[in-house]
Amino acid sequence: MIFAPLRLLKRVFLPRSLMGRVFGVFAATMLLLLVAGLGMFYRYQYLQHIEETQDNALMLVEAVIQPIEESVVIGDYDTVKRTLGKMLVKSPFNRAQFLEVGGGAISLEAQDSQHAAPPDWFTALIVERFYDVNRVITVGGKDYGVMRLSFDVTKLAAQLWQLIIETAAVASVLASASLLMMRVLLRRWLDRLGGLRAFEHDVAAGLVTAEAPLHDDAPLEIQEAILAVNRGTASLRVQYGERIELLMNSLVQHKSAMDQAAIVSEIDVDGRIAVVNDQFIANSGLSRDAVVGQPLAHLTIPGSAPAWAPGPNVWKGDVMIAGRDRTLQWHRTIVPMFDAGGTVRYICIDIDITERKAFERTILATARRENLIAELSRVALTATDLHHVFREAIQAAAGGLDAPSAALFALEPAPIGRSLVIRAGSGALASATGFALDCPLGPMPQQEPADLLRPLFATVRAAYQVRSSVDACVICTESPFGVLGVFSDDARQFGADDRNFLRSIAHILATTIERHTAQQRLTYLAQYDALTDLPNRRYLSESLDLAIGAAAAQARRTGVMFIDLDHFKKVNDMLGHGVGDQLLVLATKRLQACARPGDLVARLGGDEFALILPDVVEDGDVGALCTSIIDALAAPFLLQGQQLFVSASIGIARYPEDGASAEALLKSADTAMYAAKHNGRGNFQFFSAAMHDATTQRIKLEAELHQALERREFLLHYQPKLDLVTGQTSGFEALLRWNHPQRGLVPPLEFISVLEDTGLIIAVGEWVVEEVCRQLGAWRADGFPIVPVAINLSARQLEQDDLAATIERIVTASGIAPVLLEFELTESMLMVNPDAAVAILGRIKALGMRLSIDDFGTGYSSLAYLKRFPLDALKIDRTFVRDLPHDSDDAAITRAVINLAHSLNLKVVAEGVENLEQLCELKHFGCDEIQGYYVDRPLVPARCFARGHGEKPAVGQRDVALLV
Repeated sequence: MIFAPLRLLKRVFLPRSLMGRVFGVFAATMLLLLVAGLGMFYRYQYLQHIEETQDNALMLVEAVIQPIEESVVIGDYDTVKRTLGKMLVKSPFNRAQFLEVGGGAISLEAQDSQHAAPPDWFTALIVERFYDVNRVITVGGKDYGVMRLSFDVTKLAAQLWQLIIETAAVASVLASASLLMMRVLLRRWLDRLGGLRAFEHDVAAGLVTAEAPLHDDAPLEIQEAILAVNRGTASLRVQYGERIELLMNSLVQHKSAMDQAAIVSEIDVDGRIAVVNDQFIANSGLSRDAVVGQPLAHLTIPGSAPAWAPGPNVWKGDVMIAGRDRTLQWHRTIVPMFDAGGTVRYICIDIDITERKAFERTILATARRENLIAELSRVALTATDLHHVFREAIQAAAGGLDAPSAALFALEPAPIGRSLVIRAGSGALASATGFALDCPLGPMPQQEPADLLRPLFATVRAAYQVRSSVDACVICTESPFGVLGVFSDDARQFGADDRNFLRSIAHILATTIERHTAQQRLTYLAQYDALTDLPNRRYLSESLDLAIGAAAAQARRTGVMFIDLDHFKKVNDMLGHGVGDQLLVLATKRLQACARPGDLVARLGGDEFALILPDVVEDGDVGALCTSIIDALAAPFLLQGQQLFVSASIGIARYPEDGASAEALLKSADTAMYAAKHNGRGNFQFFSAAMHDATTQRIKLEAELHQALERREFLLHYQPKLDLVTGQTSGFEALLRWNHPQRGLVPPLEFISVLEDTGLIIAVGEWVVEEVCRQLGAWRADGFPIVPVAINLSARQLEQDDLAATIERIVTASGIAPVLLEFELTESMLMVNPDAAVAILGRIKALGMRLSIDDFGTGYSSLAYLKRFPLDALKIDRTFVRDLPHDSDDAAITRAVINLAHSLNLKVVAEGVENLEQLCELKHFGCDEIQGYYVDRPLVPARCFARGHGEKPAVGQRDVALLV
């Protein structure tokens, strides 16, 4: 790329002739030497002239300085002025000044000299070299003034410029003379090569002994070149004779080979066939007698090629020949043969190109079809109107098969069965749109209509006077769409390529139909829920914006409800998502039945629904509607042979008091719905500012909990468990507490659920295990009698596949015996995914730790699953203990649970024991351990240590000891 410009300059400026190149080199050399020489000469003259001028100026100053000093001393300033004036004459100065110390001045200007003005740039160079001459006049140590002399730089520049012009003119004359002389000599020397042109003419005229002439005054190199040409010519003469002989032999062999390989015939002057070779007879299928003597034009089909007439020029062209069995296509060349008297005969050479032309036609047809397919594909990708694609497809099908008519039949349901309806047609079927054919109820074929649909197209051929057809089925992924047919007016046989082309068109149609259907589905799903066919959140937001706009324009109120199905997650977890989806569909129907005319029911996702109330007159009307919705959803749902019950929590927000935009109203309704859940579920709440404050407090609480673990604000209290047999402390339950820096101890009910919702329970749960292990190690080091400590696991922790590995890592690092740890889980946690729970608990049990079910009796556990869990203990929930011994039902349930646990070899722990009567009843039932305020409240670690070292035992412990 770098040398490309150089090659271009070489091609443009390099002379073609030898003389031009030699002369160009000489001229360039002369120019280079001339420029270099003149440059050096000018530089020398420039510096010399400046130096001499400055020296002369200084001498002149020294010459006048004494008279001026003498005149200044006596005050004769006229003499000073005359001296300065004389000094300016024929000097390099143009101004002379005497500046007195007292402020007086004498100034003289030289007369302008007549010189040709030099260029400004040259004058600027001279100005840079000359400066004013200043000489202080001092006599006897006293300063009288300054003599200042200014150089006439214009005159000095004009003198130097005149020198440059004169020397450049002389150098140009000498250089021109040198170039002229060199050109004359070169022309004289190189003209000797012109003799080679005469030699060329002699050789072209056939003079065998021709030689190029030599000249004695020619340069030695030119003489050697002419001698080399003469020697080469002599050698060529010998080779020429040998090759002529070889050429004659080759021509004979070529004629024989042509007779074998090509179709050759000889034509006389009148254009009649005189002789044909065997290949002519074999390829045409005609006899020699039928061909010889016939005009050549009689064997050519008229109009297939321009007519040939005898003449002096070579003729070439493609012709069609009427053979015996078929029409042939030959490429023909007719060559006239001349002698001294003129044309004697013509040689006609034919090459059979029948198969090649057929192949070319096939290639062209294929290319045209591919172009049609490509163009249809482009239209199918960009068009949004499916009917436009249908029209383009039938046009492409008819054009690609050179058929006059085509039609697309769509399979559509009919009053009885189904029918094929023409959706688009061309040619004779252009006006047949809507024409229907009854279709049998058999399966649609996957490739061709075959025997099932053939009779239907016979009806089309008879109705629209077409004689032949070819078809292809349009098969979409989910179901067949119809049939694409092409029809011809003549009895035509469609080949395999025709069918493949039509299938390609049908495939494009099927893909386009599928894409169009998918786009319609996506457009629908962008605004509607796929399960319930209700408007989705996006549609709801847009509709709510419109409702707010209408309400604002008409100065009225509007509102929105947030409806959440309570405990729906349990249905999904216990019965599967399939049952959950069925319940959502049934709930949707009940919501739609409750909605008033004009209301809009939407599904936000999961178990959340919304209801837009375009016109809110009274809050009481809205409350009545909420009550009807709650009652409707509270009715049992019958699914899979069992009744399911759910309730609904509803939050209502109104425009304009609860928000001025759809986003604000939805947020307010959501807040109100959560308030309804916190108020016991199964009720409705109107939004209020206090709810917003609660939400803000919840957000603040989440932020503080994120920092609590880092700031070490969590701590553990330990509630003892009492063995009813020995009366001794059998263990502790570790209970999480939060020591807030401003609020102090925060109740667990206030923050445990937030830890669960935010996922912080995972990190906090690991900290609890680490802290329990650390505390057990500390108690052991202090000599405390070690008893097991129970730790509550959350549902989020149980979902971790690596829960057992995490526990093992922490316990191993602490050095605590695994048997000192017990993990408590609730029934509902275990029943979310029982199989996964069995696997995780099995790994924990294998580590040597104990497992127990907490709050037994409040969930939905199955006895079959209870047998599978590797449990050690069962804790009876405080709701069954609270009313003992007075409530006979609670007593019966508690006794049954204890007996059930013992039958499964499980220890039983009763929670919430608060008085002696409860203790006695439980001991009577055979309960193993108790836990509650009657035994002791949750204790800080130091108090636990005190209990083991002589501190007075709690009341419950004393009572148990007495009972024992």
